[in-house]
Amino acid sequence: MYHEHPLRIIRYASKNIWLLIFPLLRGIRSIRLDFDALYVWLKGAWFDLLIIIAIIGFGYIKWYFTEFEVTSSEIIRRSGIIIKHRVSIPFKNISAVTAEHSFYLRPFYAVRLNLDTRAGAFLKSDMSLLVRRSDLRWISKAIPQSEHHSGKKSLVIHPKWFAIVFFSLVFSSSLSGVVYLAALLFQSGRFAHEIIEQEMGDMIKFANTVSAKFTLSIPPAAVLLGILIIVAWLFSFISNMFRYAGFKMKKESGTLKVRMGVGTVRQYHIVPPKINYVDLRQNLVMKLFKTSSVNISCSGYGNEKNELPVLLPILNRRQANRALDLIGFRKYVVRRKARVSRQAVISYLGLPSLAAFLIPVVSDIIVYFYPTLKDLFYFIKFMGEIPVIWMFVVKTIALMTSGVTIEDDFCCLRYSRFYAFHTILADNDKLVKIQIVQDPIGERIGRCRMDFYFSSESSKSKKLKGVKIEDALKIIEHFGFSYK
Repeated sequence: MYHEHPLRIIRYASKNIWLLIFPLLRGIRSIRLDFDALYVWLKGAWFDLLIIIAIIGFGYIKWYFTEFEVTSSEIIRRSGIIIKHRVSIPFKNISAVTAEHSFYLRPFYAVRLNLDTRAGAFLKSDMSLLVRRSDLRWISKAIPQSEHHSGKKSLVIHPKWFAIVFFSLVFSSSLSGVVYLAALLFQSGRFAHEIIEQEMGDMIKFANTVSAKFTLSIPPAAVLLGILIIVAWLFSFISNMFRYAGFKMKKESGTLKVRMGVGTVRQYHIVPPKINYVDLRQNLVMKLFKTSSVNISCSGYGNEKNELPVLLPILNRRQANRALDLIGFRKYVVRRKARVSRQAVISYLGLPSLAAFLIPVVSDIIVYFYPTLKDLFYFIKFMGEIPVIWMFVVKTIALMTSGVTIEDDFCCLRYSRFYAFHTILADNDKLVKIQIVQDPIGERIGRCRMDFYFSSESSKSKKLKGVKIEDALKIIEHFGFSYK
């Protein structure tokens, strides 16, 4: 039996931090600006000290009665004083093991270890331990490798630094940057007000200066909005650089080992047979240059917020085929047997076309009633048309390339979502549900939308629009179901 790292006491003690309300109430009651009141408060400080000792003591007791054990076939975690809890995970059920070496834990030789199976809850590990670095070594040796052997030699894939930079460029967004910044500000809440108050004032002054230098009248509000978007995107880019720098993937004895990160280093051990599906992801630029990012759906991998389940960041077509062959998915890349109908133009191009029409119309209407906002909304109209046109191009390509093939043992699905192209490769037993959706118009013209559900910790479907109903029925029948 082994205990977790002593730093875990702090985590357990924090659950009883609410007890500090009693010293706080005592302090509020004795607030008076005189020496006698200060003396009385100091005299009663033993009560405050007792509360702090109690909080730490509860944490220590919880830590002391929490143990873990590694046997020849399973890892066991026991906890509880009166009511005992026992969690056992057989090695054969583990899909991924994650060792997180956070920069603030490294000086204490502590490592956060997460073990996941396909039975766990979304974004939550089946077993999470804070262990000593020395304990991690023998735990890694005790957990056996996957019994699935592909017969192929060990291989290390280490993308070049410029591939990581390019990956961070194309997969960074202002939205995720805002999420990062919001999380940072919430976690350091007492400084957030001062940061916003000081920095926003400087940014407003800078926006006014930049606006004054332009020949065309660009309102300071538009300049400020552009600055905020760029800052948020830059923050997302830097975060991705730190997260995926030093990326290395190694395949040996049936196990995929992934290492990445600067500051906080993460090491993953992934069992290939437990992979739900492979997702070859591209944006428009990657599509034009015939490169893709290899992502996987596997319980325990990429579960953290703002983390992409990237197995390999940027690969050309030859490298991607080699990587897919390595993990046993290369044979699933086949031509589409059921294609999207070319007449499904409205399904793909209707929304971006409508947005391209409405943006200038709505902008002109607002300017008509509020002429003072003319410069601002002309700028917004110009900037708003750029992503709409980009989406129009993406959906046009998606109309010509989307489709699905389902054979006896595998599924290959090509579809698009927002600005990204996806190619899903999966075993047929990982495809758990197909749903056909038809609106009155689709029922009249013989087209439908197909929703594909795969084994995963999330219930999101992969939507393929504009499929002929006869093709959809053939796929359903091949899948083993009847449609009435």
